[in-house]
Amino acid sequence: MDEDDIRDFLVQNPDYFQKNPELLGLIEVPHASGAAVSLVERQVSVLRDRNVDLRHRLRDLGSTAKDNDQMFADTRQLVLGLLPAKTVEELEGALIRVLRDIFDIEYASLTLFEEAAEHAGAVRRVPESQLKGKLGGLLVRGNAGCGALRADDFEFLFPGATLVGSAAIALIESNGKALGALAVGSSDAGHYDSDMGTLFLEFAAEVIAGLLQRIDPS
Repeated sequence: MDEDDIRDFLVQNPDYFQKNPELLGLIEVPHASGAAVSLVERQVSVLRDRNVDLRHRLRDLGSTAKDNDQMFADTRQLVLGLLPAKTVEELEGALIRVLRDIFDIEYASLTLFEEAAEHAGAVRRVPESQLKGKLGGLLVRGNAGCGALRADDFEFLFPGATLVGSAAIALIESNGKALGALAVGSSDAGHYDSDMGTLFLEFAAEVIAGLLQRIDPS
């Protein structure tokens, strides 16, 4: 009988050691420390390690669930904060306030696309080509783009902020038409990078697109 025969026998008789428990204490298994331990000791060690790993996984799941609950609560505040807006100016004011107060975002801006300055008001309106000419590398339809910006590009996106920083930008689109752009920024040039998740920003842009269609259908 060779090793393969023994292995096959044990596979076919998984209750063998239950019927012969005295053998477990005689079987030695190499340990990471170099010492030989009995199979029972080895099993206890494995179970202990699995228990520790399970506790870590449960803790991580609890932490993730807590983070998800907080994100849902914050997102709910964003939507509820924007719904009462009756003008574009009110929408922008509510948006900037919620992003800064609830999400601790350092810089935020709403830019609408317009080929000619037909509307007066506090909300900036620029030709789409102008924004794309400055920040085309970050503007991707359907997705938000992130990256570091030079001081002049950062100031263009966030007027009055003359510094080198980073930003995330999402196009505001409705029925395939780009209405504008939502941007958030940081004075930390490495804060918004290509590895950062942008699902929330894209969701916020979708909410704004829907509201714009209601209060500024032009």
